[in-house]
Amino acid sequence: MENLAKAFLKLRKEDFSLLGAIESGMRDHEWVPLAEISQLSGLSARKAEYRLRLLFEQKLVSRETLHYEGYQIDFDAYDLLALSDFVKGDRVSSFGERIGVGKESVVYAAEGEIPLAIKFHRQGRTCFKHVRRLRSHLTDLPRVPWLYAAALAARHEFQVMQRLYPTVSIPRPVAISRHALAMEFVAGHQLNKITLSNPQDSLEIILEEVGKAWSLGIVHADLSEFNIIITEAGPRIIDWPQATECTHPHAQELLERDLSNVLRFFDRKYRLKMPQETALERAKEAATS
Repeated sequence: MENLAKAFLKLRKEDFSLLGAIESGMRDHEWVPLAEISQLSGLSARKAEYRLRLLFEQKLVSRETLHYEGYQIDFDAYDLLALSDFVKGDRVSSFGERIGVGKESVVYAAEGEIPLAIKFHRQGRTCFKHVRRLRSHLTDLPRVPWLYAAALAARHEFQVMQRLYPTVSIPRPVAISRHALAMEFVAGHQLNKITLSNPQDSLEIILEEVGKAWSLGIVHADLSEFNIIITEAGPRIIDWPQATECTHPHAQELLERDLSNVLRFFDRKYRLKMPQETALERAKEAATS
């Protein structure tokens, strides 16, 4: 959706009730029957049908009429439901432009008590089986639909960030709703998009932060130059949906892979070489200090 804020302002209270009813009904139906939507939303069947027709015209719901009249929502409507929760909870006072797009998320700027970044997870839409293989928090939920896979991913990332903040240099987690995570906006540049004046110091700090996370029982498991932000206060690590417990059988392997990614970048861009054994030792030292 190009303008999430504009779409949000167009909707009425009963529209959000209908979207929420479809969301609830999708736990049990691929296409939620009109009668159930009416019941869950508290709207009469006639009014529900009228408002659903308008939502369909806005491409916020899909409709199936082959066997019976049923509806489902996609991520655009799910985004609006999450944003509504943030607004009602006084977490968000204004909503801005899209500031980032990844394979499994989209990020918007917003304002609350502090400048915010709101990350809407997109895991599972194209290939849920693949996502389930990669996400340890989904292994016990083999039948969870993609809509809730994204919500589980957001919850997992939020809980990890709560454990890490403020010991590890990450954005402050603020709130969560469904598949959306509101966090402190970090002003800076991706590590791959900036030329460091002292790359040695930055590398040492990154290794220290990785070690601090390890000391709290967490390995990032997807660390690279693309999710390290260089700020005036130093490097900050973002994007924790793949984070894994240090008790995981492959945790050490994932930690070494994270370090290899970082070392490869510093070697390629700055000709700064450090043996992986040394980097691992530095991180583990930070974990025990």
